[in-house]
Amino acid sequence: MLRTLKAKINAKTILMLIPSAIFLVFIFYMLARNVTGEVKETIKDTEISFYGFSQLSGEFEDTLQENFYQKNDFINLNGLTTRVLGINTLNERYKLANGYLARTENEVDTSDYSASVIELDEFLSDRGIEFLYVLAPSKEAFYGTEFLPGYSSSAWKNIDSMISALDSAGVNTLDMDAWFEENGWSTEDVYFITDHHWMPQAGLAAARVTMELLSQQGLAEYDSTLLEDDSWTVTVLEDWFLGSHGKRVGTLYAGVDDISVYTPNFATNYSYSGLPQGSTTWRYSDSILNLSYTESIDYFGSDPHCIYLYGEYPVQIIKNTEACNNKRVLVVGDSFRRVWEYFLTTQFSEIYSIDPRYYTDGSFVQYVEEIQPDIVIMCSNTYSLGSSVYTFGIVEYEAALAQTQTDGLSVTDLSDAAIAASDSANSFTVLCTDLTPGQTYTLTVDGTAYSGGEDLYVQTTLQDLSTNKAIYNRYFDANSADTQTWIFTVPEGSDTYAIYFYAGTKGHTANVSASLEGVRLYTGIYEQP
Repeated sequence: MLRTLKAKINAKTILMLIPSAIFLVFIFYMLARNVTGEVKETIKDTEISFYGFSQLSGEFEDTLQENFYQKNDFINLNGLTTRVLGINTLNERYKLANGYLARTENEVDTSDYSASVIELDEFLSDRGIEFLYVLAPSKEAFYGTEFLPGYSSSAWKNIDSMISALDSAGVNTLDMDAWFEENGWSTEDVYFITDHHWMPQAGLAAARVTMELLSQQGLAEYDSTLLEDDSWTVTVLEDWFLGSHGKRVGTLYAGVDDISVYTPNFATNYSYSGLPQGSTTWRYSDSILNLSYTESIDYFGSDPHCIYLYGEYPVQIIKNTEACNNKRVLVVGDSFRRVWEYFLTTQFSEIYSIDPRYYTDGSFVQYVEEIQPDIVIMCSNTYSLGSSVYTFGIVEYEAALAQTQTDGLSVTDLSDAAIAASDSANSFTVLCTDLTPGQTYTLTVDGTAYSGGEDLYVQTTLQDLSTNKAIYNRYFDANSADTQTWIFTVPEGSDTYAIYFYAGTKGHTANVSASLEGVRLYTGIYEQP
């Protein structure tokens, strides 16, 4: 890149850059007087020249993230200066030819990740569960020709190798990256300027294509009227959003984005529940839009993506009594699934979502066995290759299943359990103790009853009695006559464990009474008939 810059710089250019260079010197001088020793060392080791400053910008930005007062103002000034200098890269982000921000993506050996998805497809097929893999588009692959000379990305290679391997194995796939390009959608139609995610209008199109495919394959009914453009009122929030790329370079390097809010023009009857990361407090709503993000602009502290489905929650459950499909769908994926899934909720009576990056209460396939979905859809982008999004826990599950088949399935009848209403915020009872370290168990409940409070669930917890900490949690639907299941594995070691049953959810049990009927604990994996 520096060779390219050198070739472009002539005497006239240097004269034009003098004011900016003076400005840079002033900025670095002021910083040297006020920032921490770590930042000063970063400056001290930098060559005092135009090229030294350009090399420094990326690593200097990282150093400032945790050390500089009013760092966002500096990020903006740094972005403005870099823009004036005509530099097309800053803090590992690049400007495409159309001014959009992107990052390069290294070539990845996708064989392990495709093998994991193929294994998941086989696991689901053995249980009569349909599967669809939706590959969300990649900004860096979509129109790679828009990278300026000297920059490139291998995103398209990762997509091609992933889709090719899945297609060869007969996995049901939908390559939205290819679909957008084949149907003439430009970068501006699909992506934000300052972010790597697709925009809501692209998510709506992807939901249409997904439902068309499922309908053609006879896997689901499709009410196309609900996914037409004119079925939604679109409110554009202008200059409202600074994406993840933009937060690294500021508002003045490539500008800021508009974001559109889609509200349905048809009757809905939603119930939403979501469990925030690191919490036992569920969020409940009759809407799947979080309009608090439309009240004020906060470029660096807010993520307006969270307008749709509230944000990146480990678990979300959405029910829609108006849907044409009386089916239970389990969605697994990363943040790309969110706005696409928002529109998909119009079609299914129950959608359960798992984000494996944040879900810590067991493996994905354990959750599959617990809720017994009709369809599993994975929606992910190649950004997540290498993350826990592609870790499903199949090997561990099948090892536990094989052990069960070898040792036989034993069961302990725990009968019924009840908790009377009290003033306690953490009212619970102990279902059982003396659990074996390293053993996998299945807890089944034939029915639940519940009164009081706001929670829609009753909580069971694997509690480490040695440290008095919760290890795993399972939230059973309250007031249900259905048999519900919880599969968990006790950690190895010398600690002792018990199963706690809360009246409601932990911290929210005051004035709540609850009961479990027909509670059984199986040593091993009990497969539902």
